[in-house]
Amino acid sequence: MLFYKHQLRELFAQAMVTLWLHKFRSFLTVLGVVIGTATVIGVASLASGLESGVREQIEQFGTNVAFVSRMGGGPRHSDFTEEERKRKPITLEDAIALSQLPSATAASPILVPPGMPPSVKFRNNEVRTPQIRGVWAAYANTREVSIARGRFFSEAEDEHRMEVAIIGSEIADKLLGGYEPLEKEIIIGNKVFKVIGVLEKSKSPFGGGGPQVDSMVFIPYNVMHLMFPAQQDNFVAIGAASGNLDKLVDEATELMRRRRQVPSDQPNSFEISTPTGMMESFNKILLMVSLIVIPIVGVALLVGGIGVMNIMLVSVTERTKEIGVRRAIGAQRKDIIWQFLLEASTLTGIGGLLGIALGFLISLLLNLLMPSLPSKVPLLYVFIGFSVSVAIGLVAGIYPAFKASRLDPIEALRYE
Repeated sequence: MLFYKHQLRELFAQAMVTLWLHKFRSFLTVLGVVIGTATVIGVASLASGLESGVREQIEQFGTNVAFVSRMGGGPRHSDFTEEERKRKPITLEDAIALSQLPSATAASPILVPPGMPPSVKFRNNEVRTPQIRGVWAAYANTREVSIARGRFFSEAEDEHRMEVAIIGSEIADKLLGGYEPLEKEIIIGNKVFKVIGVLEKSKSPFGGGGPQVDSMVFIPYNVMHLMFPAQQDNFVAIGAASGNLDKLVDEATELMRRRRQVPSDQPNSFEISTPTGMMESFNKILLMVSLIVIPIVGVALLVGGIGVMNIMLVSVTERTKEIGVRRAIGAQRKDIIWQFLLEASTLTGIGGLLGIALGFLISLLLNLLMPSLPSKVPLLYVFIGFSVSVAIGLVAGIYPAFKASRLDPIEALRYE
């Protein structure tokens, strides 16, 4: 056993010497492997970071909440079919009925201003793209609404149409600057609202992306309805007890189909989405991206493998005399095979390490240049990238290794 370890160490040392003597040629040979491995690491790091960010962003809605809407993307979405555009709106009466479902712990309609949302003003400061939502007081119980300062409004404030608001951290920073936000009066549309609460800053690496928690403004539903009386289409958020989300979705589906008189042989004329469904949709998108990227990576690795095989065949020709000498002094065919296989796998292994380093650099640059696109390198893909690069060397080196081992020692010694 010790002899084989010593022999393997010696073969590896010979492989390194051979590669070092042809540094530039070796680098060009494994360039395809470097690019392929770096692409695998870069794409995997971006996908992993995006998945983590989207998961955290979705979880801010709460893990036990369902959203009912007329069309999945909301009233400002543009990719709707003709059938979706003709659907009846989700009414306030629908929201009341949904709030009475057996599995619902809380529910709230969500009224979104039509068209572009109005700006929010404080003295000479103005935020032009707030995400304004009119909701019931129960909205805070349908999902996790984390209040950093102050409180959410009450049912009494909603019923009496009190002009109060809860604002996101980004709104507080941009609009109120260094002022204490609580009790300050802000202007939304043509109404003056008193700030009674400030939401906690988003923990998601996307910051205010996705649902834009940091730029949200919540006001009482009845006040929003007074401001936009023509807007009748609602979203409805429904909270469920832990483990009851699927049951709640079934109950909501049955209720809405009955209320909207959908025939049993027809699909739903409304949408119900959950955090799990959102995550599944995102994973499908990632899968489609992977199906596009994998063939590109495969081509780069194939080119790298062909390059390695080609250079190893050239190496066999260049070292014919050396092979003859080794065979003459007692080297066996398996020793020659191992020598060339080790050289090929060492060559692509080094290419794999360079590719991994380049992949880490790509991930670092993405984090520095685009912090809103989080990127982190999964260790599993580092292992896969290195393993695949070494495997390419072994596969590409098989034919040259066997060709070298079959050389006749006497003919090899005479080769010039």
